[in-house]
Amino acid sequence: REIHGSRSERKARLLEQMELQLEELEADASQDELAAEMAARSSTVRAFERKRPSRKPFPDHLPRERVVIAAPSNCPCCGSAKLARLGEDITETLEVIPRQWKVIQTVREKFSCRQ
Repeated sequence: REIHGSRSERKARLLEQMELQLEELEADASQDELAAEMAARSSTVRAFERKRPSRKPFPDHLPRERVVIAAPSNCPCCGSAKLARLGEDITETLEVIPRQWKVIQTVREKFSCRQ
């Protein structure tokens, strides 16, 4: 009968099995929701903290060579010569000379236009 029975009987059994599986899934989902609510109540979220750079500055006893990259004398937008100094960016790189170490500081001066 199982192999050669009418198709309607097989469909009915399949529907019963699928209904049982659906009930089990619904029960599992409700348990998961309860567990998620309990976890949300008890857990606290820490604020985001940006990591500080892990590279340390070069030692002070190393000799330093200062290379200054010239800033523009006129504003590239309007051509005005009234530029005000804002500061500078310093990049330090370590250069190895056989049996000698030195730090090269590259300075890029920053200016802003007053017009």
